[in-house]
Amino acid sequence: MRKSTLIIFILIIIAIIAGGVYYWLFFKDTITTNNDSVNTTSNPVGFIPLNNNTPTTKDNTPTNTIPSTTTVQVNYSNPELLMPKLRKISSDPVAGMFASTTKVKTSPTSTTTIEVTLLRYVDRGTGHVYQANNITTDIEKISNTTLPKIYEAYWNKNLTFNILRYLKDNTENITNFYAEIRKVPSSIASSTTPYEIKGKFLSNFNNISISPSGDRIFTWTVEGGKGIGHISTFDEKTRTKIAETPLTQINTDWPETSTVTITTKGNSIINGYTYTINTKTADMRKVIGPIRGLSSKMSSDGKYLIYSEGGNTIDTRILNTSNGTSTEVIFKTLADKCVWSKLRRNEVYCSVPTEIPEGSYPEDWYKGSISFTDQIWVLNVLNGEVHLLANPINLTKSLIDATDLTLDPKENYLYFINKRDLSLWSVDLNK
Repeated sequence: MRKSTLIIFILIIIAIIAGGVYYWLFFKDTITTNNDSVNTTSNPVGFIPLNNNTPTTKDNTPTNTIPSTTTVQVNYSNPELLMPKLRKISSDPVAGMFASTTKVKTSPTSTTTIEVTLLRYVDRGTGHVYQANNITTDIEKISNTTLPKIYEAYWNKNLTFNILRYLKDNTENITNFYAEIRKVPSSIASSTTPYEIKGKFLSNFNNISISPSGDRIFTWTVEGGKGIGHISTFDEKTRTKIAETPLTQINTDWPETSTVTITTKGNSIINGYTYTINTKTADMRKVIGPIRGLSSKMSSDGKYLIYSEGGNTIDTRILNTSNGTSTEVIFKTLADKCVWSKLRRNEVYCSVPTEIPEGSYPEDWYKGSISFTDQIWVLNVLNGEVHLLANPINLTKSLIDATDLTLDPKENYLYFINKRDLSLWSVDLNK
Protein backbone atom coordinates (compact mmCIF):
# COMPACT_ATOMS: atom_id res chain seq x y z
CA MET A 1 0.00 0.00 0.00
CA ARG A 2 1.34 3.38 -0.96
CA LYS A 3 2.07 5.90 1.77
CA SER A 4 -0.51 8.43 0.48
CA THR A 5 -3.26 5.80 0.46
CA LEU A 6 -2.45 4.81 4.03
CA ILE A 7 -2.67 8.44 5.19
CA ILE A 8 -6.09 8.88 3.53
CA PHE A 9 -7.36 5.65 5.18
CA ILE A 10 -6.22 6.83 8.63
CA LEU A 11 -7.90 10.22 8.15
CA ILE A 12 -11.19 8.51 7.23
CA ILE A 13 -11.06 6.35 10.38
CA ILE A 14 -10.38 9.43 12.54
CA ALA A 15 -13.32 11.28 10.94
CA ILE A 16 -15.70 8.39 11.65
CA ILE A 17 -14.61 8.19 15.31
CA ALA A 18 -14.92 11.98 15.75
CA GLY A 19 -18.42 11.93 14.25
CA GLY A 20 -19.48 9.20 16.64
CA VAL A 21 -18.16 11.09 19.64
CA TYR A 22 -19.89 14.30 18.51
CA TYR A 23 -23.22 12.49 18.14
CA TRP A 24 -22.89 10.87 21.56
CA LEU A 25 -22.06 14.12 23.37
CA PHE A 26 -24.63 16.41 21.77
CA PHE A 27 -27.44 14.79 19.78
CA LYS A 28 -28.07 11.85 22.10
CA ASP A 29 -28.59 14.05 25.22
CA THR A 30 -30.83 16.42 23.30
CA ILE A 31 -33.08 13.62 22.11
CA THR A 32 -33.27 12.06 25.58
CA THR A 33 -34.24 15.37 27.19
CA ASN A 34 -36.98 15.97 24.64
CA ASN A 35 -38.45 12.51 25.23
CA ASP A 36 -38.48 13.13 28.98
CA SER A 37 -40.27 16.44 28.48
CA VAL A 38 -43.14 14.78 26.65
CA ASN A 39 -43.95 12.55 29.60
CA THR A 40 -43.47 14.94 32.54
CA THR A 41 -46.49 17.23 32.71
CA SER A 42 -46.89 16.35 36.39
CA ASN A 43 -43.20 16.07 37.15
CA PRO A 44 -41.41 18.89 35.30
CA VAL A 45 -37.73 18.28 34.66
CA GLY A 46 -35.69 21.38 35.31
CA PHE A 47 -38.60 23.50 36.58
CA ILE A 48 -37.34 26.78 38.02
CA PRO A 49 -39.47 28.29 40.82
CA LEU A 50 -40.80 31.80 40.31
CA ASN A 51 -38.94 34.77 41.74
CA ASN A 52 -35.72 33.00 42.56
CA ASN A 53 -33.67 36.15 42.19
CA THR A 54 -30.86 36.26 44.73
CA PRO A 55 -29.88 39.49 46.49
CA THR A 56 -26.57 41.19 45.86
CA THR A 57 -25.44 40.27 49.36
CA LYS A 58 -24.96 36.68 50.44
CA ASP A 59 -28.24 35.01 51.40
CA ASN A 60 -27.75 32.97 54.54
CA THR A 61 -31.46 32.67 55.25
CA PRO A 62 -32.24 29.05 56.14
CA THR A 63 -34.95 27.20 54.28
CA ASN A 64 -37.58 26.26 56.83
CA THR A 65 -39.37 22.95 56.76
CA ILE A 66 -43.13 23.20 57.19
CA PRO A 67 -44.98 19.95 57.92
CA SER A 68 -47.65 20.03 55.23
CA THR A 69 -49.80 17.77 53.11
CA THR A 70 -50.18 20.59 50.62
CA THR A 71 -49.77 19.75 46.96
CA VAL A 72 -49.19 22.82 44.84
CA GLN A 73 -50.65 22.47 41.36
CA VAL A 74 -48.84 24.64 38.82
CA ASN A 75 -49.45 25.70 35.26
CA TYR A 76 -45.95 24.70 34.20
CA SER A 77 -46.31 26.04 30.67
CA ASN A 78 -46.25 29.64 31.89
CA PRO A 79 -46.74 29.97 35.68
CA GLU A 80 -45.90 33.69 35.74
CA LEU A 81 -49.24 34.46 34.06
CA LEU A 82 -51.02 33.30 37.22
CA MET A 83 -49.59 35.86 39.57
CA PRO A 84 -50.02 39.64 39.31
CA LYS A 85 -47.48 42.06 40.75
CA LEU A 86 -49.99 43.29 43.33
CA ARG A 87 -52.18 40.46 44.59
CA LYS A 88 -55.19 40.51 46.90
CA ILE A 89 -54.89 37.27 48.88
CA SER A 90 -57.86 37.58 51.24
CA SER A 91 -60.90 39.86 51.09
CA ASP A 92 -61.96 38.87 54.60
CA PRO A 93 -60.35 40.63 57.58
CA VAL A 94 -57.04 39.06 58.62
CA ALA A 95 -55.56 39.05 62.12
CA GLY A 96 -51.94 38.26 61.30
CA MET A 97 -49.73 36.52 58.76
CA PHE A 98 -46.22 35.16 58.28
CA ALA A 99 -44.33 33.64 55.34
CA SER A 100 -41.77 30.86 55.20
CA THR A 101 -39.90 28.93 52.53
CA THR A 102 -40.30 25.20 52.16
CA LYS A 103 -40.29 22.38 49.62
CA VAL A 104 -43.51 20.76 48.40
CA LYS A 105 -44.40 17.97 46.00
CA THR A 106 -45.41 18.86 42.46
CA SER A 107 -48.17 16.20 42.48
CA PRO A 108 -49.65 13.74 44.99
CA THR A 109 -47.66 10.80 43.61
CA SER A 110 -44.49 12.61 42.60
CA THR A 111 -41.20 12.52 44.46
CA THR A 112 -40.13 15.78 42.81
CA THR A 113 -40.20 18.85 45.04
CA ILE A 114 -39.87 22.56 44.36
CA GLU A 115 -39.12 25.50 46.66
CA VAL A 116 -42.24 27.47 47.47
CA THR A 117 -43.04 30.48 49.62
CA LEU A 118 -45.96 29.61 51.88
CA LEU A 119 -48.00 32.24 53.67
CA ARG A 120 -50.21 31.33 56.60
CA TYR A 121 -52.73 33.72 58.07
CA VAL A 122 -55.61 33.75 60.54
CA ASP A 123 -59.15 34.83 59.70
CA ARG A 124 -60.11 37.59 62.10
CA GLY A 125 -63.74 36.55 62.50
CA THR A 126 -63.41 32.78 62.93
CA GLY A 127 -59.79 32.05 63.85
CA HIS A 128 -59.54 29.60 60.95
CA VAL A 129 -56.05 29.19 59.51
CA TYR A 130 -55.49 29.59 55.77
CA GLN A 131 -52.50 28.98 53.54
CA ALA A 132 -51.49 30.67 50.29
CA ASN A 133 -48.44 30.20 48.08
CA ASN A 134 -46.45 32.10 45.47
CA ILE A 135 -47.13 29.73 42.58
CA THR A 136 -50.91 29.48 42.34
CA THR A 137 -53.85 31.64 43.35
CA ASP A 138 -55.34 28.76 45.35
CA ILE A 139 -56.16 29.39 49.02
CA GLU A 140 -56.29 26.36 51.33
CA LYS A 141 -58.10 26.26 54.65
CA ILE A 142 -55.83 24.10 56.78
CA SER A 143 -57.67 24.39 60.11
CA ASN A 144 -61.34 25.04 60.91
CA THR A 145 -60.94 25.21 64.69
CA THR A 146 -63.16 28.18 65.57
CA LEU A 147 -61.69 30.89 67.81
CA PRO A 148 -63.80 34.00 67.13
CA LYS A 149 -62.73 37.65 67.07
CA ILE A 150 -58.95 37.24 66.83
CA TYR A 151 -57.34 40.68 66.69
CA GLU A 152 -53.66 39.71 66.40
CA ALA A 153 -51.71 36.57 65.45
CA TYR A 154 -47.93 36.12 65.82
CA TRP A 155 -46.25 33.15 64.10
CA ASN A 156 -43.04 31.23 64.69
CA LYS A 157 -40.54 30.89 61.82
CA ASN A 158 -41.80 27.45 60.68
CA LEU A 159 -45.49 28.38 60.84
CA THR A 160 -46.17 25.44 63.14
CA PHE A 161 -47.57 27.47 66.05
CA ASN A 162 -48.64 31.00 66.87
CA ILE A 163 -49.92 33.28 69.60
CA LEU A 164 -53.49 34.52 69.19
CA ARG A 165 -54.71 37.66 70.96
CA TYR A 166 -58.34 38.64 71.47
CA LEU A 167 -60.62 40.51 73.86
CA LYS A 168 -62.28 38.14 76.31
CA ASP A 169 -66.09 38.13 76.38
CA ASN A 170 -66.41 41.63 74.85
CA THR A 171 -64.39 43.18 77.68
CA GLU A 172 -61.17 45.19 77.57
CA ASN A 173 -59.19 42.25 78.96
CA ILE A 174 -56.69 40.89 76.44
CA THR A 175 -56.44 37.10 76.28
CA ASN A 176 -53.26 35.49 74.93
CA PHE A 177 -53.50 31.93 73.60
CA TYR A 178 -50.65 29.67 72.50
CA ALA A 179 -51.89 27.64 69.51
CA GLU A 180 -50.13 24.66 67.95
CA ILE A 181 -51.06 23.74 64.38
CA ARG A 182 -51.29 19.95 64.74
CA LYS A 183 -51.88 17.43 62.00
CA VAL A 184 -55.22 15.65 62.35
CA PRO A 185 -54.95 11.83 62.49
CA SER A 186 -55.55 10.35 59.05
CA SER A 187 -58.50 8.32 60.35
CA ILE A 188 -60.55 11.47 61.05
CA ALA A 189 -58.87 14.11 58.89
CA SER A 190 -60.92 16.18 56.49
CA SER A 191 -59.55 16.55 52.99
CA THR A 192 -59.86 20.34 53.29
CA THR A 193 -58.66 20.84 56.87
CA PRO A 194 -55.70 18.55 57.59
CA TYR A 195 -54.78 20.43 60.79
CA GLU A 196 -56.37 21.43 64.07
CA ILE A 197 -55.44 23.94 66.77
CA LYS A 198 -54.48 22.81 70.26
CA GLY A 199 -52.86 24.96 72.92
CA LYS A 200 -53.08 26.78 76.21
CA PHE A 201 -53.65 30.22 77.70
CA LEU A 202 -50.62 32.43 78.42
CA SER A 203 -49.89 35.24 80.88
CA ASN A 204 -51.61 38.59 80.57
CA PHE A 205 -49.07 40.65 78.64
CA ASN A 206 -49.89 43.89 76.82
CA ASN A 207 -47.40 43.83 73.92
CA ILE A 208 -45.50 41.16 72.04
CA SER A 209 -42.66 41.03 69.49
CA ILE A 210 -41.07 38.04 67.75
CA SER A 211 -37.29 37.46 67.76
CA PRO A 212 -35.40 37.75 64.43
CA SER A 213 -34.82 33.98 64.57
CA GLY A 214 -38.55 33.42 64.98
CA ASP A 215 -38.28 31.11 67.99
CA ARG A 216 -38.73 33.44 71.00
CA ILE A 217 -40.96 36.30 72.08
CA PHE A 218 -40.49 39.56 73.97
CA THR A 219 -43.55 40.54 76.01
CA TRP A 220 -44.44 43.69 77.93
CA THR A 221 -46.66 43.64 81.01
CA VAL A 222 -47.83 46.43 83.32
CA GLU A 223 -47.55 45.38 86.95
CA GLY A 224 -47.89 47.70 89.96
CA GLY A 225 -47.63 50.80 87.79
CA LYS A 226 -44.39 49.63 86.14
CA GLY A 227 -43.57 48.19 82.73
CA ILE A 228 -42.01 44.72 82.86
CA GLY A 229 -40.26 43.06 79.91
CA HIS A 230 -39.77 39.29 79.57
CA ILE A 231 -38.12 37.04 77.00
CA SER A 232 -39.61 33.56 76.68
CA THR A 233 -40.39 30.70 74.37
CA PHE A 234 -43.73 30.90 72.57
CA ASP A 235 -45.35 28.61 75.14
CA GLU A 236 -43.70 30.47 78.07
CA LYS A 237 -42.11 27.27 79.40
CA THR A 238 -38.95 29.32 79.89
CA ARG A 239 -39.31 33.00 80.81
CA THR A 240 -36.68 35.57 81.81
CA LYS A 241 -37.23 39.12 83.03
CA ILE A 242 -34.93 41.66 81.33
CA ALA A 243 -36.57 45.06 81.97
CA GLU A 244 -38.42 47.06 84.61
CA THR A 245 -39.20 50.74 84.06
CA PRO A 246 -41.78 53.41 84.93
CA LEU A 247 -42.73 53.43 81.22
CA THR A 248 -45.96 51.54 80.68
CA GLN A 249 -47.63 52.71 77.44
CA ILE A 250 -45.12 51.59 74.83
CA ASN A 251 -44.75 49.76 71.51
CA THR A 252 -42.18 46.97 71.25
CA ASP A 253 -39.97 45.56 68.50
CA TRP A 254 -37.16 42.99 68.25
CA PRO A 255 -35.02 44.05 65.27
CA GLU A 256 -31.68 42.42 66.09
CA THR A 257 -30.77 39.28 68.05
CA SER A 258 -29.32 41.06 71.07
CA THR A 259 -31.54 44.15 70.92
CA VAL A 260 -35.20 44.87 71.58
CA THR A 261 -36.66 48.35 71.32
CA ILE A 262 -39.45 50.08 73.21
CA THR A 263 -41.01 53.31 71.96
CA THR A 264 -43.51 55.38 73.89
CA LYS A 265 -46.89 55.41 72.17
CA GLY A 266 -47.09 58.36 69.82
CA ASN A 267 -49.29 61.40 70.40
CA SER A 268 -49.29 64.66 68.47
CA ILE A 269 -48.89 66.82 71.59
CA ILE A 270 -46.64 64.55 73.68
CA ASN A 271 -42.89 64.02 73.37
CA GLY A 272 -41.86 60.42 72.70
CA TYR A 273 -38.71 58.35 73.21
CA THR A 274 -37.16 55.17 71.82
CA TYR A 275 -34.94 52.96 73.99
CA THR A 276 -32.95 49.79 73.34
CA ILE A 277 -32.73 46.90 75.80
CA ASN A 278 -29.84 44.44 75.53
CA THR A 279 -31.32 40.93 75.67
CA LYS A 280 -28.17 39.53 77.32
CA THR A 281 -27.18 42.24 79.80
CA ALA A 282 -30.58 43.98 80.28
CA ASP A 283 -28.80 47.31 79.71
CA MET A 284 -31.32 50.00 78.69
CA ARG A 285 -30.26 53.05 76.63
CA LYS A 286 -32.05 55.97 75.02
CA VAL A 287 -31.78 56.09 71.23
CA ILE A 288 -33.84 59.16 70.39
CA GLY A 289 -36.18 61.71 71.96
CA PRO A 290 -37.86 63.86 72.98
CA ILE A 291 -39.80 63.98 69.68
CA ARG A 292 -43.46 64.84 69.43
CA GLY A 293 -45.69 62.10 67.99
CA LEU A 294 -42.76 59.69 67.66
CA SER A 295 -42.90 56.31 65.95
CA SER A 296 -39.77 54.38 64.96
CA LYS A 297 -38.36 51.16 63.47
CA MET A 298 -34.74 50.03 63.93
CA SER A 299 -32.81 48.27 61.15
CA SER A 300 -32.02 44.57 61.44
CA ASP A 301 -28.37 45.31 62.29
CA GLY A 302 -29.16 48.14 64.73
CA LYS A 303 -27.21 50.74 62.72
CA TYR A 304 -30.15 52.86 61.59
CA LEU A 305 -33.51 54.02 62.86
CA ILE A 306 -36.28 55.25 60.62
CA TYR A 307 -38.54 57.52 62.65
CA SER A 308 -41.41 59.90 62.10
CA GLU A 309 -42.39 63.06 63.93
CA GLY A 310 -46.08 63.85 64.28
CA GLY A 311 -48.22 66.91 64.90
CA ASN A 312 -50.36 68.56 62.22
CA THR A 313 -48.44 66.64 59.56
CA ILE A 314 -45.69 63.99 59.34
CA ASP A 315 -41.92 64.26 58.88
CA THR A 316 -39.77 61.17 58.28
CA ARG A 317 -36.04 60.89 58.98
CA ILE A 318 -33.20 58.35 59.27
CA LEU A 319 -30.99 58.28 62.37
CA ASN A 320 -27.47 56.85 62.24
CA THR A 321 -27.27 55.25 65.67
CA SER A 322 -23.45 55.17 65.63
CA ASN A 323 -22.80 58.91 65.27
CA GLY A 324 -26.22 60.37 66.09
CA THR A 325 -26.64 62.17 62.75
CA SER A 326 -30.13 62.49 61.30
CA THR A 327 -31.07 62.93 57.63
CA GLU A 328 -34.40 63.77 56.04
CA VAL A 329 -36.16 61.21 53.88
CA ILE A 330 -37.51 62.33 50.50
CA PHE A 331 -40.95 60.84 51.25
CA LYS A 332 -43.17 61.33 54.31
CA THR A 333 -44.78 58.44 56.12
CA LEU A 334 -45.23 56.98 59.58
CA ALA A 335 -42.42 54.66 60.64
CA ASP A 336 -45.12 52.15 61.62
CA LYS A 337 -45.76 51.74 57.87
CA CYS A 338 -42.20 50.49 57.17
CA VAL A 339 -40.21 47.25 57.40
CA TRP A 340 -36.42 46.79 57.19
CA SER A 341 -34.76 44.27 54.91
CA LYS A 342 -32.77 41.52 56.65
CA LEU A 343 -30.80 40.55 53.53
CA ARG A 344 -29.91 44.09 52.39
CA ARG A 345 -29.72 45.79 55.75
CA ASN A 346 -29.35 49.31 54.40
CA GLU A 347 -32.78 49.11 52.71
CA VAL A 348 -36.19 49.82 54.17
CA TYR A 349 -39.59 49.27 52.53
CA CYS A 350 -42.34 51.76 53.27
CA SER A 351 -45.95 52.35 52.39
CA VAL A 352 -46.10 56.05 51.56
CA PRO A 353 -49.24 58.24 51.42
CA THR A 354 -49.74 60.13 48.16
CA GLU A 355 -50.93 63.03 50.29
CA ILE A 356 -51.15 63.75 54.02
CA PRO A 357 -54.23 65.75 55.04
CA GLU A 358 -53.94 68.04 58.03
CA GLY A 359 -54.69 66.24 61.25
CA SER A 360 -53.30 65.12 64.58
CA TYR A 361 -50.61 62.52 63.93
CA PRO A 362 -50.18 59.72 64.58
CA GLU A 363 -53.34 59.21 66.67
CA ASP A 364 -55.80 60.19 63.91
CA TRP A 365 -54.36 57.39 61.77
CA TYR A 366 -54.34 54.89 64.65
CA LYS A 367 -58.00 55.62 65.41
CA GLY A 368 -59.02 55.47 61.75
CA SER A 369 -60.17 59.10 61.66
CA ILE A 370 -57.82 59.56 58.69
CA SER A 371 -56.99 56.95 56.04
CA PHE A 372 -54.22 57.19 53.46
CA THR A 373 -53.91 56.21 49.80
CA ASP A 374 -50.47 54.62 49.60
CA GLN A 375 -47.71 53.69 47.20
CA ILE A 376 -44.97 51.15 48.02
CA TRP A 377 -41.38 52.50 48.01
CA VAL A 378 -37.93 51.20 48.95
CA LEU A 379 -35.20 53.47 50.38
CA ASN A 380 -31.44 52.88 50.39
CA VAL A 381 -30.23 54.71 53.49
CA LEU A 382 -26.58 54.73 52.35
CA ASN A 383 -27.13 56.89 49.26
CA GLY A 384 -30.66 58.19 49.81
CA GLU A 385 -32.01 56.59 46.62
CA VAL A 386 -35.70 55.69 46.53
CA HIS A 387 -37.57 53.48 44.07
CA LEU A 388 -41.30 53.13 43.49
CA LEU A 389 -42.19 49.43 43.69
CA ALA A 390 -45.96 49.51 43.31
CA ASN A 391 -48.75 52.01 42.81
CA PRO A 392 -51.95 50.20 43.84
CA ILE A 393 -54.23 52.73 42.16
CA ASN A 394 -52.62 52.02 38.78
CA LEU A 395 -52.33 48.26 39.30
CA THR A 396 -55.72 47.38 40.79
CA LYS A 397 -57.72 50.62 41.18
CA SER A 398 -57.72 49.85 44.92
CA LEU A 399 -57.33 52.31 47.76
CA ILE A 400 -54.57 50.89 49.95
CA ASP A 401 -53.63 52.11 53.43
CA ALA A 402 -50.94 49.54 54.24
CA THR A 403 -49.93 48.42 57.70
CA ASP A 404 -48.18 45.41 59.30
CA LEU A 405 -45.63 45.15 56.48
CA THR A 406 -43.58 41.93 56.43
CA LEU A 407 -41.17 40.17 54.05
CA ASP A 408 -40.75 36.50 53.23
CA PRO A 409 -37.36 34.91 54.12
CA LYS A 410 -36.01 35.25 50.56
CA GLU A 411 -37.48 38.78 50.28
CA ASN A 412 -39.20 38.09 47.00
CA TYR A 413 -42.53 39.27 48.41
CA LEU A 414 -43.79 42.08 50.60
CA TYR A 415 -47.00 41.33 52.49
CA PHE A 416 -49.28 43.84 54.18
CA ILE A 417 -52.78 44.38 55.56
CA ASN A 418 -54.97 47.10 54.10
CA LYS A 419 -56.06 49.09 57.14
CA ARG A 420 -59.22 50.23 55.34
CA ASP A 421 -60.83 46.77 55.37
CA LEU A 422 -58.14 44.50 56.94
CA SER A 423 -57.74 42.55 53.69
CA LEU A 424 -54.42 40.78 52.96
CA TRP A 425 -52.17 41.70 50.01
CA SER A 426 -48.76 40.88 48.54
CA VAL A 427 -46.34 42.69 46.24
CA ASP A 428 -44.01 40.69 43.96
CA LEU A 429 -40.70 42.51 44.39
CA ASN A 430 -39.18 40.90 41.29
CA LYS A 431 -41.72 42.21 38.79
